[in-house]
Amino acid sequence: MNNLEYLDHLPTMPVELVDDILTTVEIGERYSSKGNTEASSYKHFASIDASDKLKEFTNSLFNFKHDAHIFVLSDHIPPHIDNLEVRDVAFNYVIKSGNGVTRFHTDKTDDSIYEEHTIDVGRWHRLNVANLHSVTIPNPPRVVLTMSTLKGRL
Repeated sequence: MNNLEYLDHLPTMPVELVDDILTTVEIGERYSSKGNTEASSYKHFASIDASDKLKEFTNSLFNFKHDAHIFVLSDHIPPHIDNLEVRDVAFNYVIKSGNGVTRFHTDKTDDSIYEEHTIDVGRWHRLNVANLHSVTIPNPPRVVLTMSTLKGRL
């Protein structure tokens, strides 16, 4: 798999669900993932549980068991690998970009970039999160709907 693959066969998100996400961000509580993950220790990272309405929508799109969360990023996320006990691939939909850039690295330094993407807003994509990656966000926040699934189900 490439590090980024657009999933253009999936529909764009209805406006009322985008509004639902933004409302959930306003009222949702910060959630930290359990398990072997670095991101939950970053103060500028929040993972908010998606609403039931949003989960119903994602269940209609994906034929595998998954968790739907809203990631809110308010600053640079350094090179890291996601919690591999949960996922090695993320299925994402960017709501607000924050003019963010996702970069893939050969090591945990910011200058070891081998691939860079400005991911489109309002377009489903699959992201390889088993490789070291970072996100730079010059104009926060960055708001992303993300699906996590057990690797074995992919």
